[in-house]
Amino acid sequence: MRSLLVLLVALPQLIFCDNANNNNNNNNNDNEKYTQNHLTPQSSLYCNDLNPQMHLDFNMLMGLWYGSEIITHHETEAYETVYDSCVVVHLADANEFGTDDYDYSNYDENNAGAGRRQYGHRPNYNFHASNRRLRLIWDEKGRSLEYTLRVDSARRGFWMTSGPQKGTMLDLPYSQFTGTVQVMKAVGNHLVLTFCETLPKSQMFTIILTRKPHLLSRDDVQSVRNLLRRRGLSTQSVRKVCRNSSTALNSSVLLTTLTFIIASFLNRKN
Repeated sequence: MRSLLVLLVALPQLIFCDNANNNNNNNNNDNEKYTQNHLTPQSSLYCNDLNPQMHLDFNMLMGLWYGSEIITHHETEAYETVYDSCVVVHLADANEFGTDDYDYSNYDENNAGAGRRQYGHRPNYNFHASNRRLRLIWDEKGRSLEYTLRVDSARRGFWMTSGPQKGTMLDLPYSQFTGTVQVMKAVGNHLVLTFCETLPKSQMFTIILTRKPHLLSRDDVQSVRNLLRRRGLSTQSVRKVCRNSSTALNSSVLLTTLTFIIASFLNRKN
């Protein structure tokens, strides 16, 4: 009888402990699933070859492009935000405007290459340097940033930074981008560029660009997102731009055009 009483007293505690263990196991399983589904990209962020588009008509790429979405791949937080600002990108052949006084010959080796060695990983691409250089001017919120990019001679959709950035964005807290830009898709009405930097900031993002604002359909955007997912990139962190501010758009276009004209004039003068 006494043994039965002891068992009855202990039984609720045994049930409680068993439930607690089950809850802990479930929580651990949930955490494990969350970690697997939301793996921190920075733990495996390398600027690898993403199989960019190989055949490009550079004449068709030149000129003004308007931002549609900026998808950040190195963030774990899922969000989709509409910004009232607009991103305008101008692409031009830098070779047409001569060269400036910066020595580009060792830029990649001294910056991007050294950074990758410190990171302890060799990227799985072989860059074949060519003489073709592109000028990419990024304008947002009245400030501009100018990239100089070198084109891979074997894969025309693979570009690498070739010199420090210039522009008014440098007045803000900004660290120089030393990495790659890959053309994931280039068709008649839209262009998809993926920027990747291993060090110092470890960042990767894709911008979807169109020839005219609000040009892409929902199906077009979904097709781009599916393409990025097939390349192993997360598409859960999205910033939508150039949506509803015609005034901001017009000022961005004007500033980008003026910046490009001034930069071209200065390079021709040099």
